[in-house]
Amino acid sequence: MERLIVNDLSAYSGSDTLLSKINLDLSLGSSLVIVGRSGSGKTLLTKLLIGQCPSNVQMTGRITCQDMRLDQLDAKQWQSIRGRHMAYMVQNPMAMFNPFQTIEAHLLETIRSHERLSKRACLKRALPFMRELYLEQPEELLRKYPFELSGGMLQRVMLAILLCLDPQIIILDEPTSALDDVNRSNIIRMLKLLQDKGKTIITVTHDYQLAQTLGGELLVMSKGKVIEQGSVESIFHRPSQAATKELLLQNHYDRLIRYDRV
Repeated sequence: MERLIVNDLSAYSGSDTLLSKINLDLSLGSSLVIVGRSGSGKTLLTKLLIGQCPSNVQMTGRITCQDMRLDQLDAKQWQSIRGRHMAYMVQNPMAMFNPFQTIEAHLLETIRSHERLSKRACLKRALPFMRELYLEQPEELLRKYPFELSGGMLQRVMLAILLCLDPQIIILDEPTSALDDVNRSNIIRMLKLLQDKGKTIITVTHDYQLAQTLGGELLVMSKGKVIEQGSVESIFHRPSQAATKELLLQNHYDRLIRYDRV
């Protein structure tokens, strides 16, 4: 079975250790959820998986996928893999869009960076994904500029564009953070559909209900280390580490406070 394997992955910035000996063995087609407090190293870990190591960070260790050493790829090699085989959806979608280009221009540019397709063929591929993500009147939406859309809409637009390239591995950083309950449900429904299609879903989230819905493997991170690792179900019901118990209890408390204010 094809796998994504991480061996002793560490990251440093000067004398600071940002990640310490992360190990992971994930079957392709499964789900991985990464949780932890802000600053625990979750986002940095996913950036290293997708080959986006910050310029001030030094990385050691191995990242292997389908017998390919991802940690040894150069920028040109990553260009052919990122998007087509591995896709990354950032937490702040506005940062990924050029404010002077329409949504349609972004869509065409992304698809044509990997395939030589006509505009008509690109739109034919994209529109069904946009409708599945409940983006109403997608033809009209494509003519808009990023600043004309809400953060939640941009997040769904970005996911629709990524899905046009049919990547095997999809990494999502806080995919439900900017969404209301209705759109959150739509995103979760789409992620479950992608799981059913055999996609590998790696999700960074503070949304523990989302984590339980996606299931699969769970990494609990704190201060750049994995402090607990196992199935989502087992850790959520029987956490073994005090820090994990505290994290789950704090999340439950925050949810109670949020609902009490509604």
